[in-house]
Amino acid sequence: MRVLFTTFAAPSHFYAQVTVASALRTAGHEVIVASQPDLAETIAAAGLTAVPVGPPLEIEPETQKATSSFADDRNLGGLAMSNSRYDPFPWEHAIGMFSAMTAFVFQNVCAEPMVDDLVALARDWGPDLVIWDPLTLAGPVAARVVGAAHARLLFGPDQMGRNRTRFRAMLDQRPPELRDDPLAEWFDWTLGRHGERVRERDEELVLGQWTIDPTPVPLRIPLDLHYVGVRYVPYNGRSILPGWLREPAPYPRRICLTLGVSLGEVEDGGTVAAGDLIAAVDGLDAEVVALLPADLRARLGTLPANVRAVDFVPLNALLPSCDAIVHHGGSGTFMTALAHGVPQLLVPDMMWDAMEKATGLAASGAGTYIEDQDKLSPDQLRERIVGLLDDPSYAAAAARMRAEVVGMPSPNEIVPVLERLTLLHKEGKAG
Repeated sequence: MRVLFTTFAAPSHFYAQVTVASALRTAGHEVIVASQPDLAETIAAAGLTAVPVGPPLEIEPETQKATSSFADDRNLGGLAMSNSRYDPFPWEHAIGMFSAMTAFVFQNVCAEPMVDDLVALARDWGPDLVIWDPLTLAGPVAARVVGAAHARLLFGPDQMGRNRTRFRAMLDQRPPELRDDPLAEWFDWTLGRHGERVRERDEELVLGQWTIDPTPVPLRIPLDLHYVGVRYVPYNGRSILPGWLREPAPYPRRICLTLGVSLGEVEDGGTVAAGDLIAAVDGLDAEVVALLPADLRARLGTLPANVRAVDFVPLNALLPSCDAIVHHGGSGTFMTALAHGVPQLLVPDMMWDAMEKATGLAASGAGTYIEDQDKLSPDQLRERIVGLLDDPSYAAAAARMRAEVVGMPSPNEIVPVLERLTLLHKEGKAG
């Protein structure tokens, strides 16, 4: 069969798709990956066929533009899909969240030219199955237009599934004349340009006909949706193993510190947070491998003797030698640490699902997180890091979580499941 993967041009979102795409290809299926031109070289470097669609995304300017309206709110207003302040959240927050996500995120990462090119590609190539990133809603649009089966491939806990399910339940309780649904309106307008319309209660456009989920069962959000579990197999992109990683470690223990590219680092306050993290590990009897962008490293000045600063190292190669990892909650980092059984300390941002991961991790015992970053100090960070290293319960729980990951079906093992579901859901429209 022909399988079209699609994601907006963010390497980490593509990395979450690579192993499933490769499994389908090695099983004999035709596989292509469509994204904005920014991602074409990254896709090709993974040994997959890239098809550019739409103009370049230039993700950083778009992200800054999309979030500027929420700069004064730590939880980023309607963009805070984790909703840590609202459980359950009120209608006003729910409608605000989907209004903001539709206007500032979905319409940016899936701009009209990108959607149009993807639909044209689907009409020309005729995929049997479309597998799409949860934020790349051009995927289900293209699938609907050509009658292909389609599924989401998650990169972490199913925030969209939970929030959309809650939203629909609240929407159904409102008077018909007050049932505003910004996302459904966007789908209807977008599909209408290609000769289709939204169907009644058409939630598969948001949630897929089924969902491929690499999240271990203990960390999943319990929802009444069709999930196909798959083992998370780390993919870090093209990389070369550094020589120092093959040598004996200079300290009895090793900590990975990776800050990622959070919204806080874009603003002036980012260096303060990074400086606190570095100060917290100064003098520990452990080597700290700090993944720091060159510009941030320059602003931090002289680093402690036990800190090894590097621009990049493949986490899949580094983490087996680590006793702990400190990070902001990015999905690739989080899932790779789970796969290797490494205890985690999360300093979560509030943009998407980092807080969901943090609370789930703490409940599992495989790590902990910083609850109130506004009152963060190096001493508090140091206390948490030392606790993570010295309390054996964290390592034991992380080992159990690794066993959960390893026990899930491999990407190769779910290929027959995807084949059966495609036959079940494909509509067989003419191109």
